Amino acid sequence: MQCPLCASEISSNAVVCEKCGAAQITQRTSTGVLVGWLGMVTAILWVMFVFPLLILPFTSYSLKDYPWSALVIGAIITAGLLWYSRSTVHTQWVRRD
Repeated sequence: MQCPLCASEISSNAVVCEKCGAAQITQRTSTGVLVGWLGMVTAILWVMFVFPLLILPFTSYSLKDYPWSALVIGAIITAGLLWYSRSTVHTQWVRRD
């Protein structure tokens, strides 16, 4: 493999070029970070829907009136947001000064 900046030969799994000092870094896009935060907020809200399921069977509240569709939709949205956030990771080579 060649260094993308100086074209010197480096090993295929190298993260730093010995000749020019370029380093391979991993970054997330700003959209990925925002979607990750939204995924975390929806995950917290989803847990707030799940937590009563631990207590309600011991009370006289009927589970047939529980918003099951919101629980399922929330799980799907949360999983989708967190998956998309992880897919926005990319690597690039930068020159160190």
